[in-house]
Amino acid sequence: MDITTRLHGLDRFLTAIHGEQTSLPAQIDALGFEPEQARILRDQCLPDVADAFIDVVRRKLTSGEKDLWFRILNRRYGLDGEPPAASIEEAARSLNVDHQTASQAEADALHKCRYKTALQEFSRELHRIGLAELSKLGTRPPKAEIAAKLTRLADLQAALDLTRMDYESRRSELLKSVQAELDALEAEYDPLLEAAEQNAHALEAEIKNDVLLGGESVMTDAYQALYIKGRVTWDTRGMERYADAHPEVLRFRKQGDPSVSLRKGR
Repeated sequence: MDITTRLHGLDRFLTAIHGEQTSLPAQIDALGFEPEQARILRDQCLPDVADAFIDVVRRKLTSGEKDLWFRILNRRYGLDGEPPAASIEEAARSLNVDHQTASQAEADALHKCRYKTALQEFSRELHRIGLAELSKLGTRPPKAEIAAKLTRLADLQAALDLTRMDYESRRSELLKSVQAELDALEAEYDPLLEAAEQNAHALEAEIKNDVLLGGESVMTDAYQALYIKGRVTWDTRGMERYADAHPEVLRFRKQGDPSVSLRKGR
């Protein structure tokens, strides 16, 4: 397996699903890592990052034992490190499937990867992979550095607030010159807008009640009334108590990745 072929293939795959020229290093640079961390990922960890990310793509395109979508992209882009198939026909022959099946599989796989939610998922997974690789290298930033960045962030936010206040002040001065005309315009249109909104809200309420009574979605070219079943929720504390006595249920438990929320100090 040639890692250079694999990296080039992954760059071509990323360009295909994003609809513009990009690469794995470019995607890493857009994840919010500081420049030195991004450089380490690009220069020292790129093969491992690529391996982990290709596995993410494989899991995204594989359902049960059905993995043709991934296998066809694997061959078309050389994600397996072997020279990529020059055509869909060549890829189909190497996988022992007919041309039409291979062509449809390629189109469906790329279509699934181009969804906004899929691209967001790929970005989240690449970020998780990057964090994992940096953690392996022991690149744990000192708290003092993080505190210094928080101070810089506070300064930047203060400068932003001042700029916004200056903008609002100047905007207010400009509005004074046309305020009388704006007031007259609002007086003319406010009753019309209010009546139209009330009519729309009343009709929306009728439609929602009708769909709830009918128990199924109704769709037209202009609007869709989607019937959504009630969300199922679980008593978390109760389930944890149950798991204490029945630990076998824990294999069904999933926990998301950690995240960070920034808030202003008191």
